[in-house]
Amino acid sequence: MNTVLYMGSGIVLFFILYILARTLGKKLTSQMTLFDFIAGITLGSMTATTFLSPSVSLHRGILGLGLFSGLVFLIDHLTLKSLLVRRIFNSEATVLMKNGRIQLKEMKKVRFTVDELIAELRKTGVFSFTHVEAAVLETDGTVSVLKKAEAAPVTPSDLNLVTQTAVFPYLVIMDGKVVKKQLQKSGFSEEWLQEKIIAAGYPSVEKIAAGQVHPDGTLYLSPI
Repeated sequence: MNTVLYMGSGIVLFFILYILARTLGKKLTSQMTLFDFIAGITLGSMTATTFLSPSVSLHRGILGLGLFSGLVFLIDHLTLKSLLVRRIFNSEATVLMKNGRIQLKEMKKVRFTVDELIAELRKTGVFSFTHVEAAVLETDGTVSVLKKAEAAPVTPSDLNLVTQTAVFPYLVIMDGKVVKKQLQKSGFSEEWLQEKIIAAGYPSVEKIAAGQVHPDGTLYLSPI
């Protein structure tokens, strides 16, 4: 009987934690600020304590999770309304490089070393300080880099080229099946898709792992 109750409590807590995470938003599962990180860790710890500790009843654990989640939600709401609250809980971005110069004083404030700066620059494709105009440590821990004009890649606007608006392709085939909603959004029919599949040398859609169609009718097919 105790085993059944134990398993039941685990299932209940799983769904409650899932619902709370969905309610609090995608920030808890993406690049997080320090506050988001603490909130996520605390929610997990409270859930584990409720599940594993015999001294904490299920209803008390659920109540605690609800109160803490409500507090997190309230603070998130206040950060949207108040710049002061935002600075307290989300901190501010830190300028690591400005006008091509390393800002050692600012780096010391956030305990960021030159080696760490070099590593973060490499992640953005920059291997030389001479190519950097500015670098900023964001509140989620990532480093944004602004390259100097002479080191930045040439864009179509630099060459005065006329370009078309970028659009997303539609995933119309997945795991050997037609994704009908996506195909409908693309504006193409199943008959058109079948003809394209046969023309590409595939006997049927079941032989295709993934298929994407672009607005211009270009079809990408990857076989199983």
